[in-house]
Amino acid sequence: MALILGIDTGGTHTDAVALDPATGNVVAWHKTPTTHADLALGIAAAIDGLQGIAPGQIGLVTLSTTLATNAAIEGLGGRVCALLIGYDKAMLHRYGLAHRIHAAALEFIPGRHDVFGDERTPLDEDALRRAVERWRAHVDAFAVSSYLSVRNPEHELRAAEIVAELTDRPVVAGGTVGRSLDSIRRATTAVLNARLVPQIERLLAAIRRSVAQRGIAAPITVLRGDGAVMPLAVARDRPVETLLSGPAASAVGAHRLTGRDAALVIDMGGTTTDVALLRHGRPKISDRGAAISDWRTAVRAAEVRSFGIGGDSRILADPLDLSVGPQRVQPLSAAAATDPTVADALTRIDRDNVTHRLVPVWEFLTLNGAAADTVRSPAEQGICTALREGPLDITTLARRIGLADSRLLNLRSLIARGVIRRIGLTPTDVLRARGALQGLDVDSAIRACRVAARESRVDLDTFLARTHELVVRQLGEGILRRAVAEFDHRASQADDRLGRLLLDRSLSRNHRRDPLDVRLVITDPIVALGAPAGAWLPEVARRLHAECQVPVLAGVASAVGAAAGRAIEQVEFLLRPLYSRSGITGYVVHGPTERRRFSSIAAARTYIHQAGPELARSRALAAGVSQPQVTHAEHSWDAPAENPGEAGYLMETRFTFTGSGRPGG
Repeated sequence: MALILGIDTGGTHTDAVALDPATGNVVAWHKTPTTHADLALGIAAAIDGLQGIAPGQIGLVTLSTTLATNAAIEGLGGRVCALLIGYDKAMLHRYGLAHRIHAAALEFIPGRHDVFGDERTPLDEDALRRAVERWRAHVDAFAVSSYLSVRNPEHELRAAEIVAELTDRPVVAGGTVGRSLDSIRRATTAVLNARLVPQIERLLAAIRRSVAQRGIAAPITVLRGDGAVMPLAVARDRPVETLLSGPAASAVGAHRLTGRDAALVIDMGGTTTDVALLRHGRPKISDRGAAISDWRTAVRAAEVRSFGIGGDSRILADPLDLSVGPQRVQPLSAAAATDPTVADALTRIDRDNVTHRLVPVWEFLTLNGAAADTVRSPAEQGICTALREGPLDITTLARRIGLADSRLLNLRSLIARGVIRRIGLTPTDVLRARGALQGLDVDSAIRACRVAARESRVDLDTFLARTHELVVRQLGEGILRRAVAEFDHRASQADDRLGRLLLDRSLSRNHRRDPLDVRLVITDPIVALGAPAGAWLPEVARRLHAECQVPVLAGVASAVGAAAGRAIEQVEFLLRPLYSRSGITGYVVHGPTERRRFSSIAAARTYIHQAGPELARSRALAAGVSQPQVTHAEHSWDAPAENPGEAGYLMETRFTFTGSGRPGG
């Protein structure tokens, strides 16, 4: 039987595995650094590292990635104008909801449907055209969201057509990427999808190129955030569905590597740590939609707590504060190992006692590759010109472009658009400075930690101990908050004084003070995954009084999960009666692409049972499943009758049709 090539592209490493689907065994694997300037180089190196695997042996390629999740957490992506049809502008601003959409610009367009899908206010196409004209030269993409598009998508689809006629910028319709009634989540999802299009397109182009150059003719699929795979073309149009793709792949991989059906899966990568529940061998799916940092989306995905701490998290230190994450930087020990100028500059900074209480003098900036031609101002051009010959520490860069103080450097937009990136102090460097991790440039890691310790007004050993403890505490707190969410989701987000005391004391070595012993115990076994997992998570598990397992292939578990993914395509139909004073006057069916009325419930159900399986099957076929299995479920909501013993009133029936199978099988 043909092998499945699983590839995971993360913020730090790109992994590849060859999986035998008949036995479930990994027959080859390889890990290599992610090459952000040209992702194809890292993907090619990962594939080439699979010893003894010929291109003709590969029958399917499946990709998982944390790039979308990382971009959301780090605030990366293009500028998006959100076109909101039928939204109440005053209400959004009154209740502070507008900022949750995260758009560079909000335009409110007249047009409205009611909850039954009937048009109440026509779409104002002239206002829409004026809004597009205003912003098309200033944004990178448009997102369209109609307030009740889940009941009738016609305004949203028409608006997307008009935008596409007026501009070549990408346009995303909210109903295509989220089916939630929560209009804010749908708008947010559309905006995030639009922001992610260029990020994911780079990755998909790289995977296509790398696979083709190696003579691999197999179809390519991408793992979604719910652990199922989708075709490459769908991933290109709906990159937001790859949110939490990495954590979902980790959970599937944890099951494959350990055989456990239930566990708390902790995947510590370079940028983030993801905590997922494994239940019945699959990741537990959120019924609210994926939540990443400040983004609250309508994307079906694994119920994961993803927080910004990983092996490559940015460490900042001054006399009053010490922080880790959420931004990712290239570790100084890695940069210095490949570029002697970084090592030499660190030696000079350490020797000359270079200092600045408000700026991390140990950090460097470097160009990030081909994106440098997108600079938008003379100031940005000056920074890029100064960096063309190689990385510069932040003090030298400021001096080169004529600034009196490095605080005056405006780097946020260049970093957000991926034009430049930071090189800085990370937990990986701390491990090397403490002697817990070898390889690369250990001396540079020690020098950087010594400079940061000097800025913090402590000695080197104290700085290393404090930083190590902070990483352990943050990891432990993220795990505990994910566990608390099983009791109360809102409580898991709270930060009151009592909760903070319980979290801090439980994670400390001194959790007992008579008459109280504060111990929060994780009852599920912890499966620790990711390259840095073995260095941090066993200690975290001990403080949580939990069993901890680090599988042999923990470092490539996401690639294993990608290779083990199945195609699962779900479609939903909602059947609702239309009531009047005289009783039921008809029935309305809200489907994924249209709304239809029927005079009888029998006719409505007949339509659903014909259209639903056909749509689920066609989507599964499009995902590469040659013989999909189609199942369905339905759930009715009845309002109780006024008189006991009488039948209730049907309010709605929700039908779910699922087409599934392994792509290529």
